[in-house]
Amino acid sequence: MHLSNDDVAAIVNEVWSSMLGLPVDPLELEERPKIAGPAVSGSVGVSGATDCLICVEMASDAARLFGATMFGLAEDEASEDDISDAIGELTNMVGGNIKSLLPEPSSLSLPVVAQGTSPTLKVPSAKKLLDSVYACGDHLIIVTVWNRLNQS
Repeated sequence: MHLSNDDVAAIVNEVWSSMLGLPVDPLELEERPKIAGPAVSGSVGVSGATDCLICVEMASDAARLFGATMFGLAEDEASEDDISDAIGELTNMVGGNIKSLLPEPSSLSLPVVAQGTSPTLKVPSAKKLLDSVYACGDHLIIVTVWNRLNQS
C-alpha cells in the first residue's frame, strides 16, 4: 500500500476549505516539528484489508480556532465540547477520504479526540506510512498514518 503525500495534501486542503473556509498549504520540512505547548489530536482507525490509524494533530490554540470557525463562534466562546466535536469531525472527514484510497473492504472507526503534550498519540508496534505537515495561516496541522508492523 502506498499513500501519496500529494493525495493527502489535497484531502486536507479540501476538508479545511469546505468545512472551515480556510486554506491549507503543505510544508516541506526536513524533520517533523514539535508542537509547543498543549496539543489536540483526533484519530480514526481503518480496519479491513488494511489496518491503520490516522491521526490529525495541532496546537490547542489552532484547535480552538478551528472549533470556533466550524460553529460560527468567537474563539473565546468555543467550549471544550465544541473544540472536541470540531476536531473529531475534521479527523473523521480526513480519515474517511484517506480510507477511500486504501484497499477494500475496510471500515472507519468513530473518531477519538485527545489533549496533551505533542505528540499526543504514540502507536507502539506500528510504522509510519505517512507523516506530513501543513500550515493553515500560522497554525501547523500534522497528519500521520500508522500501520501495523506485520502489514505492508
